[in-house]
Amino acid sequence: MTEDHLPEAAHLGRAAFAPPAPDPDPPVTSDELDGKVDEVDEMEVARLRNRVAHFMHTDPAGSWVALERGRVTGVAQSFVRGDMWVLSLLAVEASARGSGTGKALLEASLTHGDRASPGLILASSDPAALALYTGAGFDLHPALVTRGPVRRPPASPSEVRTGGPADLPLVADIDARIRVSERTQDVAAALAEPGAQLLVDGETGYAVVKPGRVIILGALADDSAVRLLRRAIAMGPPSSFEIGWLTAPQQWAIRELVAAGVELSPRGPVMVRGLPGPPAPYVPSGGYG
Repeated sequence: MTEDHLPEAAHLGRAAFAPPAPDPDPPVTSDELDGKVDEVDEMEVARLRNRVAHFMHTDPAGSWVALERGRVTGVAQSFVRGDMWVLSLLAVEASARGSGTGKALLEASLTHGDRASPGLILASSDPAALALYTGAGFDLHPALVTRGPVRRPPASPSEVRTGGPADLPLVADIDARIRVSERTQDVAAALAEPGAQLLVDGETGYAVVKPGRVIILGALADDSAVRLLRRAIAMGPPSSFEIGWLTAPQQWAIRELVAAGVELSPRGPVMVRGLPGPPAPYVPSGGYG
């Protein structure tokens, strides 16, 4: 991948993973809806472009594109932090699916780093992708996602505070203890996204959040993770809350979300290699691992 590929790679990634647009309530005209969708979509493309550029610069050997007559038809990005390999993005244009493009891109991304090292993929529910990842030696762990209103908002715990750059060493220490390796530069990149902020629970937990959404959450104990989740729910709009990649070890999160009246639904699984299971207590980011 080069700088010239960034615009096409970002649009391709957005098109591949954009969630379905919700039904508007109250109803709006089609012109109003189109304008809102276009505005949100361009913001998401810009956000994804910044993330793709981040990993292209930190891990150029893990950033690949597939080209057809000079046009980007597929993109893959992996990054390595310490002993952990993570797939940040794998997307293939619809017209190129079934051609072996996805497999070639995954194989290219796997050349970046040690294939015997621990690995993490936050997968879609696409059957072809799941077959690729399983064939590459990754174990599948079913996951849940929430995306909807909060019917019973929790009280905001007083122990949780807003963090800042001075807390990044603490974040690095927690990551190293629960997910094999720290990745300070990637947490900093996530915090640079519009609306993102850091929450800290004493010396035992952190979360990167946006209003109504948890991006990453890591803690050394379930009770710390619960406090961070409660704070994230309480500070967001009650009309919508989103947190994903909740696997079986994250029962602390599932119980809290049920108590808050937020609906759970299946999503693509968490895939791991060289680990006994998904890190816990931990909620990963689809792009930052």
